[in-house]
Amino acid sequence: MGFLNVNATYEGNKIPKLTKWLFPLSGIFRDACYALVGSFLLQYAINSGVLSSDPSTFKAQYGVITVAMIVALIWDGINDPIMGFIVEKFRFKNLGKFKPWILLGAIGNAIAVVFMFNIRPTFADGSANGWAFVGVMIAFYFLWDLFFTINDIGYWSMLPSLTNDEHERASITSKMTVCASIGGFIMTAGCMLLPTMFSNISSAQMYMLLSIAVAALFFLSQLAVFLLCKERKEDPTQTEASEKTHFLDLFKVFGKNKELRVAIISMFLYYLASGVLTGGIGLNYFYLSLGYGSGRGGLVSTIISVMYVLAMVIPQVLYPMIAKKLSKQKILTISFIIQMIGFAGFLLCCIPLFGEHPLAFNAAKDITAASPLEVKKTFFDMDFGWAFGGTMFLYYLFPFIFFFGMGLMYLAVMVMFQDAIDYNEYAYGERKESIISAWRPLDVKLSSALLRGFQYIIFLAAGLMPAVTAISDAENAHNINTAAHLTDPTYFDEQFVDDVIAAKNMATFNSLRIAGILIVSVLVVSVIASYLLMHFGYTITEQKHQEIVNALEIRHKKDFEAAGETYDAPVEEAVEAEIAAEAVAEEPVKEEPVQEEQPEEKAEEAKPEAKKTPAKKPAAKKPSEEKKEEAKPESKKNTASYHVSKRASDGKWQVFRAGSDKVIKLFDTKVEAEEYTKRMAENQGVSYLSHASKGKNKGRIQKK
Repeated sequence: MGFLNVNATYEGNKIPKLTKWLFPLSGIFRDACYALVGSFLLQYAINSGVLSSDPSTFKAQYGVITVAMIVALIWDGINDPIMGFIVEKFRFKNLGKFKPWILLGAIGNAIAVVFMFNIRPTFADGSANGWAFVGVMIAFYFLWDLFFTINDIGYWSMLPSLTNDEHERASITSKMTVCASIGGFIMTAGCMLLPTMFSNISSAQMYMLLSIAVAALFFLSQLAVFLLCKERKEDPTQTEASEKTHFLDLFKVFGKNKELRVAIISMFLYYLASGVLTGGIGLNYFYLSLGYGSGRGGLVSTIISVMYVLAMVIPQVLYPMIAKKLSKQKILTISFIIQMIGFAGFLLCCIPLFGEHPLAFNAAKDITAASPLEVKKTFFDMDFGWAFGGTMFLYYLFPFIFFFGMGLMYLAVMVMFQDAIDYNEYAYGERKESIISAWRPLDVKLSSALLRGFQYIIFLAAGLMPAVTAISDAENAHNINTAAHLTDPTYFDEQFVDDVIAAKNMATFNSLRIAGILIVSVLVVSVIASYLLMHFGYTITEQKHQEIVNALEIRHKKDFEAAGETYDAPVEEAVEAEIAAEAVAEEPVKEEPVQEEQPEEKAEEAKPEAKKTPAKKPAAKKPSEEKKEEAKPESKKNTASYHVSKRASDGKWQVFRAGSDKVIKLFDTKVEAEEYTKRMAENQGVSYLSHASKGKNKGRIQKK
């Protein structure tokens, strides 16, 4: 098909250039589309005049939407593992393991997004039919969730399959996270500025246009991935393992793979922290504290989003170089310290702890309901002089600091998550990227749903709900007024300005202080918990991962040869991997002598040797008897080349040669020790023995 790569694959750990760049770049529009729904659908619902103008009815509708989105969390709990199971087990003939699902999800997602933002039920008089909208929105939200999960599982499952090489993985992962940050920023900035930027275009109308544009770009970008990117050729053994996949494998893997379990929980906590200021919670807080619209709170939120992108992109671009100098654990510690400094500064300077205004402050132009019309027309103007005057720079400095730390932390956790997938294949013989990768979107949606619940709780606890309701009422009236004057480009809705000024005045100093402290608390607790989990619970070091990669490369080569398939990865890679594995096996480690059953074992080895020199040769034997007697010494000869046993002094599993008191290598688990020993034994054409560590057979030899 010429330049098209619909069913093309590659081998080895070197990712083709087109795939290495196009695959991450397509994430710009994926994450832009996700940000529109994940961060701003609730914002659209409460601030675009699609709900009832009656305060009590509005609160009820807002509550139903919030509960529905949390119920969607339960749906996610079923949906994500189901899709992971489907992607892992079922294939489209000759189209690849991941790409068909990526395209299918993009098609359904684009349709759901357009309908979600463009169907606005109304009554006969043109006013919003809030309950009808609630029903329509919830229905399409669940459909959107289903199709985005299909795309997301396919997309993020393909990432760890592209390479096992540490540096290649760091490079493409950094590209993907940079593109994801750019996409999220573009949509975040657009949703913060555009809905209130034009006096003759309502918020609801702008969201309609944004939804159509981003849905189209999302579909086209995923079509490009399907047509032009290559998948890596799959190990035949892993293909067979995928065909035997069961739905419950998602939870079995989570239960038995500690490294993976720690990374999954830590990643969830990261997503929770990263969405606080860049989503609805932060935007509404700045609307109420600084003023509604693109000229006040929206402008500050947008500048903070710029800081978010810069602070996230810089460490993500530099990460491959940083990873060559520092271990992932050191990167995590540095990022944690940076974030704590940023959080402390933001709390002290950007939350009104000590008076009516925070330390970050600049007096804005005084516009009230009594101001002349010409002055009111400047209300939505983006006043950069105000936004950067006084001490307003503090609003941007401290978020830049903690977002920079978050960028470092995210990449380290993402790479460690992928390393845990390699470990799963190494320790348990099954890779199952799609099943395991289902946890990442589940983390994203779980954190997103929880943030919606936090938003409702924070504003309710701080007493800011009346102000939020007043803004929604103002947008509802504004939408009706602008719709009636679409043909008049000079029309200005003066009443809308009066309404949003009155809404801001409902937010008291004490309410804003309480909300700010709660917001920072969510940030701090989430990041501390995430760091502690990864620092103390994750044990795959760079050296250990390289050993895993070498072992897997040897295994893949043999699996392809056993299946009668060619393996065209550079020969040097496989050879170097095997040499490295053998070198580790031969390296003596100074450890305590092995005492378990060695005299008995040596005696067993001596017996067949004694039979080789009989005192007298029998006069005559049948051929069958001769073969039988010759076979005995031969079978004994290869039964005790290597041993695996649990060391009593520290509980570690040791590998040693039969008859030697030197330990070759130590492992934390029996599975790792046996896998390592099995590989050596197969390479050398011998067998190995494992010693039981508990039960009635403790200390006895178990032949492998």
